[in-house]
Amino acid sequence: MKLSIFGTSKIIHHHIKAAKNNSFEIFSICTSNKNSKNIKEIAKKYQIQKIYYNWKLFIENSYQNKSSVLIAGRIKDNKKVLSYCLKHNLKVLIEKPIFIKDNEFNDFLVFKKNIFLAYNRIYYQNILKIKKIIKKEVPNNIYIKCPESNIKNIVLNTCHIISIAYHLIGKLTLIKKIKNRDSIFCIFKSKKKIPVYIHINFGAPDNFSFEFNFKKIRATLNPIEKLTIFDKLIKKKYRNNNIYHPNISETINEYKLSKFKPGFNLQYLNFNKFLRNQKSEFINISDAREIVSICNKIIN
Repeated sequence: MKLSIFGTSKIIHHHIKAAKNNSFEIFSICTSNKNSKNIKEIAKKYQIQKIYYNWKLFIENSYQNKSSVLIAGRIKDNKKVLSYCLKHNLKVLIEKPIFIKDNEFNDFLVFKKNIFLAYNRIYYQNILKIKKIIKKEVPNNIYIKCPESNIKNIVLNTCHIISIAYHLIGKLTLIKKIKNRDSIFCIFKSKKKIPVYIHINFGAPDNFSFEFNFKKIRATLNPIEKLTIFDKLIKKKYRNNNIYHPNISETINEYKLSKFKPGFNLQYLNFNKFLRNQKSEFINISDAREIVSICNKIIN
C-alpha cells in the first residue's frame, strides 16, 4: 500500500515510522518550498525516491500510481491541495484542524469517504480506557483545563483537546461563557446532558488536562498522556491529625506503551482499514467541522 507525503515538518518523521510499521510504502514526498533542506534529508533517511516541488504533479503522479496522500503542510495550502486530491478521487489522511473557520469545511462535507483526520490523541490507550468506562457509566461532569498561549491557538492547538471530548461524548452545546483578558470559562452540555467545563487560561504554567467525575471513581488525564484513576479516600494519621489521600487504583503512561509517537501506530492501523473500506475508528470531515465550530464558540 503506497503513501505519498505533502509536507516536510518534524511531524513527518512520526508519520513515516508509524506508516511503515503498518505496511505502507512511502512512494513520494512533496514541498512547495523550493529551498527546503528538510525534503532532501527526509528522502535520504527513509529512502524515498520521488521528490516533488510541484504539488499538482505530485498529486497526479500519486493518482497514476494508486497512492493515498498524507497532507501535513501549511494550513493555508490545505484547501488547494485537498481539493486537487479529491478531484482525482484520492483518499487522504490530513493533519488537524484542516481549516480555522467553520464555513471553510462546507465544500468538503460530501467527501466523507475520502478524508481521514489525523487526530492522533483519540487513539491513546488512555482515551480508549476512558471511553470504555463512559460506555458503562455516564460521568457526572467533565472538567477540562487548557493553558493556551494566545486566543489564536484555541483553534490550532486546543482543537486536539476538543477532539478528545467530542470523540468521547459527542456534540457539545454552549450553555454559558465568562470571558476576560486572561481567561475564558465555558459551560457546555452533551446530548446526554453531561456538563463539560472548559477553562482556557492564557499563559498559565500548567498542563492540558481532563478530570472525569463518576459516581464512585475520579479519572484524570494530567498531562493528557498520563491517566490516573482514583477509587477511594485513604485515611492516614499525621501528627495526631487525619489526612485523607485519594487512592490510585490504576495508571497508564502513554509514552511507555509504544516506541511510536502516542496514538500514531493505531492511527495508521485504522487508516489502513479505511483505505480497504473496512470498519475503522476515525474523525471524518463532518466531525472536524464540529470540533472547529466548538473552538470558535469558545473564541467568539
